[in-house]
Amino acid sequence: MKTMKTNILSLTLISLIGLMGACTTSNQENTGGLKTIHVEVDNIRTDVKLSEFAEAQIIPLPTSDDLLIGKIKKVCASDKSICISAENTIYRFTRSGEYLGKISKHGEGPDDYTGIRDFIITEDDEVAIFTLGKQALMFYSWDNQLKKKIKLDVSPSARITRMEDKLVINNGNIISNTNKHVLMFIDLNSGEMTNELLPVDEYKAKYLYSIESNTFTPGENDTTCYFYTWFNDTIYRVTPNTCQPEVAFDWDGKNIPTDYYRHDYPSVVQFLDGLTEGQTFGTHFQLKSDNYLMVQYEQCRKGHQTVVIPSNGGAPINMKEAHIDELGGFPLDMTCNAYYDNKFPTGYNEAFFVVQPMDILEYVEEHAPESLDEVKKKIKYTSDDQNPVLLVINLK
Repeated sequence: MKTMKTNILSLTLISLIGLMGACTTSNQENTGGLKTIHVEVDNIRTDVKLSEFAEAQIIPLPTSDDLLIGKIKKVCASDKSICISAENTIYRFTRSGEYLGKISKHGEGPDDYTGIRDFIITEDDEVAIFTLGKQALMFYSWDNQLKKKIKLDVSPSARITRMEDKLVINNGNIISNTNKHVLMFIDLNSGEMTNELLPVDEYKAKYLYSIESNTFTPGENDTTCYFYTWFNDTIYRVTPNTCQPEVAFDWDGKNIPTDYYRHDYPSVVQFLDGLTEGQTFGTHFQLKSDNYLMVQYEQCRKGHQTVVIPSNGGAPINMKEAHIDELGGFPLDMTCNAYYDNKFPTGYNEAFFVVQPMDILEYVEEHAPESLDEVKKKIKYTSDDQNPVLLVINLK
């Protein structure tokens, strides 16, 4: 039983499959500028409609013999374009889904990237790729020409975002001779490090050093972003010079006690092994409007859950999925796998969800066959192997 328990806990960290949770009431307190949101975790709603708290735009991606998109690893968006990372290629589309081109320089040459760990859209609407192997940020024009390269002395699993002319790096709980902070700031013009914020917890550095796929949400302007991570119940508001706690969560008293982290665990397996079922931790996603805050958290051995919290103190909406009326009631998965996500925050109040067309059609055919023809038109159905559909979500 010990081995089975350990294996299950290891799988929870790696896969993070959402199954459970819920909210019935919420209380919000402000203490010294930090808002604490108390969430009662009891019942899950299975009848949630996306229209209760958000609006959605459907963007079918075109498909052709020369444009077949594999597993999507990340979506970034600017006012002008949508960029998608898949199979070591960056694809570019208009905001309405028209194909514009791609960056495809995967290789071993001096101007090639050896793999795409992460990427950003630059101020001039081109891309910079954090490449594996070379440990560098490589800037490309849309004619596939390398424009410049910045060496990065960071973890190979680091995650990045852009804040005006600064690169913000989540280097994780990694302590080295050159790094003792979670967040690093690099000037995108000079390549020089300009700041370090949020000291690494020396205890977590011994066993919690993995970095999940989503750790940043763009802020309300170009000089802010929001930062969140596993096993931390606080969301931080970040500027080039500050990292301030913005909101903390009390998960109905089920938070992991601070003292629990203060032990020398041989590995993350032993750390997880001591948690009890239902203990709740971390945030993995944030979206915010004047009326709602949407976050995702995890319950030990119960998986991920998404909660939408009204700013007026009303009852939260806690769910695993939300039904989309425009797509025949199709249930949009609101949970995710922390390493390979289905949703990507691209703005302060904007996220792109990736959905497979056949998943939509199979559901509609079974549950709302009278809507099938209309749904096919909305997703511009052409064949069973067409490219994914993007759903752009904005909180009301």
